[in-house]
Amino acid sequence: MSAIAMTWRNLSRRKLRVGLTVAGIAVGVALILVLLSLVAGIDAQVRASIRALGGADVIVYNATITNPREAFILGSSAVLNESTVETVAKLPNVHAVSPQLTEVVIVNETLAPIWGIDVRTFNETAGGLNIIDGKMIGENDNNTAVLGKSLFDLFNMSIGQSVFVRARPLHHNNNVTLTVVGVYETGVFLTDRGLYIPLTVAQNLTDSPDFVTSILVKADSPDNVEAVSSEIATLFPDMRVLTLSNVVAQASQLLNMLTMFFGTLGIVALVAGSFGVVNTMIISVMERTREIGTLKAIGAKNSTVLKIFVLEALLLGCLGGGIGIIVGSASSFFISEFSVRILPAVPVGKGITTNVSPLLTLSNVVLSFVLGLVTGVFAGIYPAWRAAHMKPVEALRHG
Repeated sequence: MSAIAMTWRNLSRRKLRVGLTVAGIAVGVALILVLLSLVAGIDAQVRASIRALGGADVIVYNATITNPREAFILGSSAVLNESTVETVAKLPNVHAVSPQLTEVVIVNETLAPIWGIDVRTFNETAGGLNIIDGKMIGENDNNTAVLGKSLFDLFNMSIGQSVFVRARPLHHNNNVTLTVVGVYETGVFLTDRGLYIPLTVAQNLTDSPDFVTSILVKADSPDNVEAVSSEIATLFPDMRVLTLSNVVAQASQLLNMLTMFFGTLGIVALVAGSFGVVNTMIISVMERTREIGTLKAIGAKNSTVLKIFVLEALLLGCLGGGIGIIVGSASSFFISEFSVRILPAVPVGKGITTNVSPLLTLSNVVLSFVLGLVTGVFAGIYPAWRAAHMKPVEALRHG
């Protein structure tokens, strides 16, 4: 009889004990897979949100903003002189710059953010918007707007209709009627609940001629992004210079910490499951002492006996890992389907939140399965070694 056939026969004789042992490994594998999938889901959402900020390499703000909540309530923002845009554009390694005026206004009696942009430079610097219906506002357009999908759906509008935009204090007497020419979508709730309008219209609306709230900068090469960022920070010490690559790096660092934390929880569960493997294997060795003695008496080598019991542990690990992958995948799917109700919205930026759903990846599935397999094998090494080193005479005397 082959070692594999003998292994399967021995395990099939102890179905309940083997089932409980496999369940212990499966629970640990499933937990690891769900937790890693959750981290992968958060990672995907964060990166998507960062990408939705635009294709610009660097964003420049006024560093004197001290109370964002007060600025939101009062409708006022720290601004930059528009002449700064020309200065930044002349710096070495700068490919393009685009001014932007951001404010929170009242659109059809609903609070919503607006982004005033210079269309030509915005498209060149940030790559434009993801227009899903209609068209982008033109370079020479006045009193036109593209609405985020959430705001568009909220108003139950159609292309060609108008929205009434009113500035808030200190500009509460200013208002403008804008024709909706398109709809964009980014996947970020706050952004999709706003609208983009021509920069001059936003400046007139907020009584901010020649002023902007941020400057988008595109470097001539990805290798020069840090150099451009440092040059701007040196030249304008009162400005806050945000490099999106640094945001991604910081987010990745946080996600790596989450991965380690969640992975540790899963490994603890696997360690607990490994005790079940050790217990099952040791009892198996004790129950089969005479069988081991007989095998060795008829010439079986230590390596042969070791192989039989290591194969048992390997099979337990395979079964536990496989079942754990199935359970973990099903659990991740269930959580994904009901994430809005059972998972909190995760902040991915200032004022931006998004619902998180686990994301199954091949690497996480393989890693979870391998951990279950390794747990079974390592937990079975000592019982296998003990069985292999039994003396035939003493084994035959047993029982």
